[in-house]
Amino acid sequence: MKTHTRHRWFAALIAAVAIAGLSLSSGTSVGAQSTPSTVPAATPETATPEVQPASLGPIGHQGRWLTTADGRVLMLNGTNFVDKNLFTPAGYGFEEDDAQWLAANGFDAVRLGFNAGAVMPTPGVIDTAYVDSFVETVELLEANGLLVLIDLHQDGWGPSLGSNGFPEWMTLTHGAENTGTPFPLYYLTNPAIQVAFDSFWANEKGPGDVPLQDRVATVFDVMAQRLAGSDAILGWDLLNEPWPGTNFGPCIESGPGCPAQDKASLDPYYSRMTGAIRNAGAEQLVFGEPWVLFNFGEPDTNIALPGGDANSGLSFHVYPLSDDKVPVVMDKAEAWSATTGGALLNTEFGANPDPKFTDMNIKEFDRALIPWMHWAYNENTIEDLKAPPSDHEADNVDALVRPHPLAIGGTPTRLDYDLPTRVMRFTWDTTGPDGTQFPADTETVFQVAPRTYPKGYKVLTVGATVTSEPNAASLTVVADGSTAEPKVVVYPADSPTPSLDFPEVELPATPTTPGPSTDEPPAAEPSSNGNAPSNGNAPSDGNAPSNGNAPSDGNQPTDGNQPTAGNEAGAPVVSTGPITAPLTPRFTG
Repeated sequence: MKTHTRHRWFAALIAAVAIAGLSLSSGTSVGAQSTPSTVPAATPETATPEVQPASLGPIGHQGRWLTTADGRVLMLNGTNFVDKNLFTPAGYGFEEDDAQWLAANGFDAVRLGFNAGAVMPTPGVIDTAYVDSFVETVELLEANGLLVLIDLHQDGWGPSLGSNGFPEWMTLTHGAENTGTPFPLYYLTNPAIQVAFDSFWANEKGPGDVPLQDRVATVFDVMAQRLAGSDAILGWDLLNEPWPGTNFGPCIESGPGCPAQDKASLDPYYSRMTGAIRNAGAEQLVFGEPWVLFNFGEPDTNIALPGGDANSGLSFHVYPLSDDKVPVVMDKAEAWSATTGGALLNTEFGANPDPKFTDMNIKEFDRALIPWMHWAYNENTIEDLKAPPSDHEADNVDALVRPHPLAIGGTPTRLDYDLPTRVMRFTWDTTGPDGTQFPADTETVFQVAPRTYPKGYKVLTVGATVTSEPNAASLTVVADGSTAEPKVVVYPADSPTPSLDFPEVELPATPTTPGPSTDEPPAAEPSSNGNAPSNGNAPSDGNAPSNGNAPSDGNQPTDGNQPTAGNEAGAPVVSTGPITAPLTPRFTG
């Protein structure tokens, strides 16, 4: 959907429904402080992360958590690239310099979209040139170390009804009027779009007497055969923002949503698409999306795991009607995972190049410890792919490019990044989501882009040893065993030493369910399953311990800067070496 407008169209949509009458670092040992580094400034090549996300696959999950091939929890900062016409990504202008820019700026994954009409422009006929080019872009992203989520995209059904997605030959409207209503109210006021979705969920037969969903299954089969062997494929997003059809009223109401329509429409479709992908030999994750109405923060979703497949999860978006509903969407997603055991991945948020808005959203993802993918590289990050970010885009880019954990030797418990000071704080439990204790030499990896710290960065640790080179783009640490919940703080080399303490969390005025707390985790031993605390510093979805996993009194810092005498091994570690300015790509795309 168009830049700057997406966040607002939901409010307009709900208002229209109401009117209609519906209810609605530092390679030093822990315990020692480093001296200033003499490492020379990094080159663009050395600025690229040493640990590449694409090398961590195949990607799986343990409950709500994405996991690497060796079982570490995977946290992702990603972006979208979706052409809504019939161009391939390369035809749109996405090339090597774009992939390099994303990798050098700490992005881990790209949700790469296509639409059914591009792959199968006429009934039963695959555009092999399009598929070849699309796969080449996937391979380009993989070569630059990025994971890829394949997304079947639509908005407003398809071009014959005024938007993008399914081709005209799949558009069965049974004579319903096409009002030509423009974005954003086409779902509500265009009967042809509503009936087209009804026909699709009913799996009516189209040209050649072939059911519509069978055609889409063929599209997934063709794509999956080509990409089945790639560990860099994060997964398959089976349909962007599905719409219920003519009977959308129950699905928009607060509370349980529309479980009958979830079961009758979404579940059979997701089952067919999952079957097509698996039959093609692809074992990567599959993600179902709830009705687009879920993204408002009002209704729940009741969809099953796609196809009943254990290697699956929920792809959801965050576009609520008001900012205080942002955590509500995330809480509802966590509730779904607690019920199904499925993985969680946010695949769209933002659609607004305001850095304050971007930062506010990401802070909520950090609170919930949910991996995210911003909308979108080709709309709200770099609108002109032949040039670097413009002045008006740069501030929002700085809000997106931030240090963050990537692969964690245990279970994340708390994450915070302060944009004005560029200080990141992170804690984790060294017990994994399945209750397994990680070996002492397991590396926890952070992505630290040079753009954020042009003069270098320093690291404070409690209960961990830094193992990477000074100012590495991939900061690595290992737990030293002195505490069950190590802590890492990253901050600019030219800034004063920050407190180790997490800042106070400002909560919405109206509590949400499940709701977070502003308190630090209480001093207590970790619970038996080793997952994140359920006190608001991590999801309370039933996969988390009932109390905090914070270090006991002997390990907890007393003044925010130094550990107590009971934890001499946790003294801050400091890095001061210079690093490069952000990679400036050629932008020949």
